Amino acid sequence: MPAFAEAKKTWTVAEYLTYEQQQGERYEYRNGNIILMAGGSINHNRIAQNLSKYLDNALEDKPEFQVFGSDQKIYLPKFNFYVYADALVVAETPLLAKEEAQAITNPILIVEILSKTTEQYDRKQKFLEYRSLPSFKEYVLVRQDKPEVLTFYKVKSNLWQEEEFAGLEGVVPLRSLGIELRLGDVYRRVEF
Repeated sequence: MPAFAEAKKTWTVAEYLTYEQQQGERYEYRNGNIILMAGGSINHNRIAQNLSKYLDNALEDKPEFQVFGSDQKIYLPKFNFYVYADALVVAETPLLAKEEAQAITNPILIVEILSKTTEQYDRKQKFLEYRSLPSFKEYVLVRQDKPEVLTFYKVKSNLWQEEEFAGLEGVVPLRSLGIELRLGDVYRRVEF
């Protein structure tokens, strides 16, 4: 998990939103604390770009889905958190927590690209936090050091099916979207 940004006892949501806008950087808000989001590696950025482009193209004939990149905030009401993912998809119209926050509350699919510093957090705690969103049905974890993807699909309330896919020839079914993700496309121009 990234380090806390500023030493201040507690931030209000309004203070957080103003501060983030003034700084021009991405910060997560965790119930009064703000955390600076670190920049990504070249592999991380290539994978994120490939994923967003691939998802957008694959969903071109499915206008009910909208793809968002890493600059899109997600609001987790249960925890009063504003967080960022590497990519997300919304079914139908994005629902916003607050207009000024521009934070989505109804992602159906969330993607995180794993790094050494965030891998354990993304796999465990952040997944549990995302699961507090009723719309959330699928979680995709993408490694950047080798062609490997782990997916979690919500079969029913509190029951998630886990699958792992490896190799550039691998094909990942994204059940919540009704499409497949080819790992060769996800890892295009990525060097291991």
